[in-house]
Amino acid sequence: MSNQQLVHLPSSDGEGAKKSFNSSDWRDYFEENRKSRPAIRVPNEIVLDETLRQPLLKSLQTFQIGESGDGRHLRKYAKKLGDPVYMQCMDMFIKEEQNHSQMLAAVILALNGTLINWHWSDLVFIGLRRLFHLKTELFILMIAEVIGKVFYQYVSERVDNEPMQEVFSLIVLDEILHIEFHTEFLAEQLRNYPWMAKFAAHYIWCVIFYTACFAFVLDHKTTLAALKISSGEFIETSSRIFHRAAIRSLSLTLV
Repeated sequence: MSNQQLVHLPSSDGEGAKKSFNSSDWRDYFEENRKSRPAIRVPNEIVLDETLRQPLLKSLQTFQIGESGDGRHLRKYAKKLGDPVYMQCMDMFIKEEQNHSQMLAAVILALNGTLINWHWSDLVFIGLRRLFHLKTELFILMIAEVIGKVFYQYVSERVDNEPMQEVFSLIVLDEILHIEFHTEFLAEQLRNYPWMAKFAAHYIWCVIFYTACFAFVLDHKTTLAALKISSGEFIETSSRIFHRAAIRSLSLTLV
């Protein structure tokens, strides 16, 4: 079991009850997570069957780009809230994402791959995230977090290689709490919005999510096949996690 699993979760009680967002609790979590996370060494070479290595490399290259952002616009939007503790949380969240990018880069190089500079999906996500304000940015970011979490978990479970299992298990644990962090924040920010506005937001959010999810399975169908995951299974798993987070974020009902 990873040391990270022993870190106190700020406000998740396992029952899906509504909780007030507390910046200080989340700052404590991120700080403790940084101190207690295990050091994972990626070997210089990872040997996989070629039928898995080639498609997996393509997928990892895409995710590595997505995790490597500097978070400049996210920080700019967050700063407008006037909550310096939340800003500290956001800085630490961004650093964890960048750490994921570094680990993915090490895995790609160990698989004898190269790093890429751009991918169309990353440009689309960036464009959508910057359309309006912080809440819009988090809506789109959470879609990417959910899809990434599900993909990383399948890799950790389906790839028979201990260093890769360690890397992706650690990333999955981070992503679970990242989704919880943004879910609690959005629930607090949107709590008093009119119910019609929440249902409209939920509808639009779902449309974007399913569009992104279908685009992902089409673009990565070879990798999913190599991991023995059907498109339907991937979409169903991602959908379940997304809907739970979306409903809680919009305070539509208790989950």
